[in-house]
Amino acid sequence: MRRVTPSAARIVAGTIVVAVFAACSTSPLSSPQNPVLTQPQASAVAEVIATDAASLVGAATLDAATGMPFALAPMPGAPAMAPSSVSCTPTRTPSPVTNSDGDPVPDSVRVDFTGCTFTGDGHTVTLSGSIDIVDPTPAKTDRAFRTRANAFTRTVTNSATGTTRSVVENGVRSVVGTADQIQLLDTTQTDYTYGSGAAASHARKWLATFVADQAGSIQMGSGLPSGNWTISGSSTYTSGTNSYSLSVTTSDPLHYNTSCSVEPRFDSGTLTAVVTKGTVSTTVTITFTACGQYSVTRSPSA
Repeated sequence: MRRVTPSAARIVAGTIVVAVFAACSTSPLSSPQNPVLTQPQASAVAEVIATDAASLVGAATLDAATGMPFALAPMPGAPAMAPSSVSCTPTRTPSPVTNSDGDPVPDSVRVDFTGCTFTGDGHTVTLSGSIDIVDPTPAKTDRAFRTRANAFTRTVTNSATGTTRSVVENGVRSVVGTADQIQLLDTTQTDYTYGSGAAASHARKWLATFVADQAGSIQMGSGLPSGNWTISGSSTYTSGTNSYSLSVTTSDPLHYNTSCSVEPRFDSGTLTAVVTKGTVSTTVTITFTACGQYSVTRSPSA
């Protein structure tokens, strides 16, 4: 087993804890002759899956006032930042927006993040691209909304190490929910650049369900409360000319903890991915052990 353990630094003002993971320097799958994953390859797959699972948090609720996601850079080791920490106001088009039914979701608006940055504790985060927000039921007052990411990009640079990681998202997420739970259909492709400079893509169709720890605590216009995520679905992981089929499930729900100050903000739970190339499969198990910490195992291991 390889444990991915952060080294932490603290800002006195804001109390942001940043963890830098060993997995961040892994490279994506690279050996077409050997479809059984090595441990570094399994860690590379896990880094992308953990990133995409963490990004569901920001996609599950809507800040109708600004259009800003509630999770800005949910990559392993990045600080868990509040939208108020970003030094920009995204551009909304049209302005003013139309809201036919008066619920928190506008009929249709594009939010452009060009020029949005955050700097703190030796990390710089830059946002770019846009997100379209649509009310699928504009004549009905409810909590449903749909978003489309248009090259929505999150880039994190660690000034101490000089490493940069980035995520570019394109695709659609559909959300329906109540004050108790949320269902989210995620049909998005992530183009991921590792700290090593290597790149991979992850195109997925996931169905995710979030259940709040405290019934009735989910509010539109606010970040998620603590609660459990379950995820299931299929995806394709591609690196260079190599393509792998993944089947992803949560064998133990991922517990999202709002008090976590480093990504991923899961303090328990297990994600399992069966990675297949041709007729050979490797099972990658990602076990979240504490805020911002997870271990990666694979089977068979040889």
